Amino acid sequence: MFFILLAVFILGPIAEIYVLLTAADAFGILPVIAACLGTAFLGGFLIRLQGLRALNAARMDLETGRLPVASAVDGALLVVAAPLLMTPGFLTDSIGFLLLVPPVRRLLARWALKAIRGHIVRHDDRMG
Repeated sequence: MFFILLAVFILGPIAEIYVLLTAADAFGILPVIAACLGTAFLGGFLIRLQGLRALNAARMDLETGRLPVASAVDGALLVVAAPLLMTPGFLTDSIGFLLLVPPVRRLLARWALKAIRGHIVRHDDRMG
């Protein structure tokens, strides 16, 4: 777990700065700043649209008597995507935009739910 946190909080920003400096060297500072601002605005717009869709899907699930598990996980992944898209940088934007792709979110949701179920089963086995 320590190495994951190290990668995210130390190596991630170093890689992000390297990519930004390389892009600025190749394309110029103003185009890179414009691209960072553009992806932030586009990402914010897309998050809003998809967030409203997830909220409506959850509402429909509740109205039909189903638990809104898929909608809740969808919304949670959109909550993760939002700061990634608002953070200046191409690496974080890439991850954030990937989280806006519904099949990618479904794949991650399945993986996360499977991991949570496994954790619950292991915890129940230890308790019982």
